[in-house]
Amino acid sequence: MFKHTIIASAVLLATSTAWAASTGNQATVNQAQSGNTATINQVVGSVDNKANIDQAGNDNTAVTTQKNTGQSDADTRQVGDRNRGYILQQGDTNLSKASIDTKGSDNVADVTQQFWNGGAVASVVQDGERNDAKIKQDNGDLADSRITQISDDNEAVIDNQISDYAKASVQQLEGGNHKAYVTQEAADGANAEVVQRGDSNTAKVLQATGSYDYAPAEGTSAVVTQSGSLNDADVTQYDRANVATVEQRGTSGKVVTLQQGSVAGQGNSLLAKQAGTGEFADLKQDGNHNRIETDQQGVGNDALVNQTGDDNKAVVQQLASSTNGLVTIDQIGNDNYANAVQQAGSGNTIDIDQNGTGNQVASARDVEGKGAWTWGSGNELTVAQKGTDNWAYADASHSESVVKVTQDGELNNAKVESYWGSKNDLTVSQTGANHKADVYVNAGIGGGENLVKVVQTDSLNTAAVDVSGSHNQAYIYQGSGSN
Repeated sequence: MFKHTIIASAVLLATSTAWAASTGNQATVNQAQSGNTATINQVVGSVDNKANIDQAGNDNTAVTTQKNTGQSDADTRQVGDRNRGYILQQGDTNLSKASIDTKGSDNVADVTQQFWNGGAVASVVQDGERNDAKIKQDNGDLADSRITQISDDNEAVIDNQISDYAKASVQQLEGGNHKAYVTQEAADGANAEVVQRGDSNTAKVLQATGSYDYAPAEGTSAVVTQSGSLNDADVTQYDRANVATVEQRGTSGKVVTLQQGSVAGQGNSLLAKQAGTGEFADLKQDGNHNRIETDQQGVGNDALVNQTGDDNKAVVQQLASSTNGLVTIDQIGNDNYANAVQQAGSGNTIDIDQNGTGNQVASARDVEGKGAWTWGSGNELTVAQKGTDNWAYADASHSESVVKVTQDGELNNAKVESYWGSKNDLTVSQTGANHKADVYVNAGIGGGENLVKVVQTDSLNTAAVDVSGSHNQAYIYQGSGSN
């Protein structure tokens, strides 16, 4: 078998030592045998060039270089084994397009678009096994990069830098050991989307939208969708109007996100859903108009929420049957609202900590309803509020659960309930004046031995306890000067 090497250069010589400007050049290479190599170079101050490489064989390598060639196209197609495709568009390549389409096995694709490549488009499609794809776009406002990998051991990397309003999309489909990494820095208004289906998925998105003194109105967004098993998603977005949506369905999912600082549109919003077993979510937001919502279904779920500053909202739901699940919500500052539900299971824990004025643990903001709710046995529910005019509504149903509500400040309101169970321990502790505590226990048929304690210090506090069932105990302690 002969090895064919074809080199096509579409360039014009002005002198013996300099390249002249050229326009509308076209280079095409067709190879249909194994062991082929194709190289196309189009360089120096040219416009509207086209480079096409078509390979159908084994051990193929395709290299296309276009430098200082605005509005040029580079297209590589490989159908075979062990294919490698490389496209470099560099220097004043505005509105250029680069695409690599591979259908074989052991494929590698690398597209680089650098320096003044606004509106450039880069696309990689890989159908086969052991695929690897990389796209790098620098200084390309409105640049568009897309990687599609269908099956097997895929890995994709997209790196966009100093590219405002850049779009990055990775799709990795059924049945592979997928990995996707997207990085967009100093790219205001950049948007990244990763879709993965199949088995061992991993996705990481970092969008650090530092403006470098250029700050267009922007609403940063990152979307990660994973379906399958062993999913992992890590999304980090710094300042400005960040939006992150992560959805996982499967086994052993993990979500870690960080959104900070915002301003300019006031920013942060995050929705993460998990369905399966052993999920873990660590969600942090620091600054301005924050909102977090999660939905976890399975066994042994964890959700950690940390919000610092401004109009925060956190909603965490652990549905179906959960065992030893943990929900922790920590909110510091301003108009915080929290809701946490563990629908069924045992050994679950809810811990909510709020610091400020007008905080609420409720079914919805400004709606009196169950804000922290566990359903099952051996659960523990803790709410701590420090400040003024806060209120908390907590409910633990069934047996051997512990509820603790602590409020420190003034004008706080606590409501605690327990239904259909025995040996529950309910405690409300309020420090300060003008507090109100309302505790209701309905042990149901055959239920009892519940313990209720209300402790209020200082003046003008009100406590009401209503307990039904057998062998229950209720204690109210009010400090000196109280009504």
